[in-house]
Amino acid sequence: MKHQLKNMLIVEDNPLIGEKILKASKNIHPLKNIKLTATLKEAISFLEKNNVDIITLDLSLPDGNGIELLKWFKEKNNLPKVYVFSTSKELKRTCLRYGALGFFDKSTDFDNLIKTIETSDIDN
Repeated sequence: MKHQLKNMLIVEDNPLIGEKILKASKNIHPLKNIKLTATLKEAISFLEKNNVDIITLDLSLPDGNGIELLKWFKEKNNLPKVYVFSTSKELKRTCLRYGALGFFDKSTDFDNLIKTIETSDIDN
């Protein structure tokens, strides 16, 4: 069976962290297009024109909270695989309730985030 190539969006306002996720994700097959955005507005603008299969989502963004993006997906009834990558551990339960598949702590879980993206079944 041929793997269909997939699209990924990284929503992260810290350029160092965003680039680190981007670089690590480039080696993951079947990811094809990987886009990095730094604000909620940028992410929503991109998502209105493009389909993505997987998202890494920071919660503390310059123009709002990443939970707004989870709510936006839920309203549209179109939730890709979302993995939250944040230091706001107190919001973990809220993120999972709005459809995030996983929550990873920025201070300790980078490798776990990448491993989860690698092993997640992004064919479905």
